[in-house]
Amino acid sequence: MRRQLALGILAAGLVTPATGCVAWHPQSVGTQALLAAKPQDVIRVKTAYEPNMMVYRPKIVADTLTGHPSETAIQRLAIPVRDITEVSTRYRHIGKSLLAGIAIVSGVLLYSLLQSLNGTT
Repeated sequence: MRRQLALGILAAGLVTPATGCVAWHPQSVGTQALLAAKPQDVIRVKTAYEPNMMVYRPKIVADTLTGHPSETAIQRLAIPVRDITEVSTRYRHIGKSLLAGIAIVSGVLLYSLLQSLNGTT
């Protein structure tokens, strides 16, 4: 029973960071101020013609936001800053991460309980 609990906790520790427990936080500052304050790996941009556009490795060049449409893309996007209506940054959501970890540990504990009731190990 202890071995299975230890494996469940280990599994939760390894899987929880990879579960994608992230959320988007809309920023009140402009795009130029946001990127000047802290470089971002990825941002979500809303424009009049595209509601949720991901921009990886964003940079401001003159009055245009440039970046890539995916992590592995070579092609660059170019979006005029005046067309951007909202910019959101990604952050880890600790509540979702804890919930995923608790669900994994609970599943392992339930499985070990059912196995012990069955009489097999």
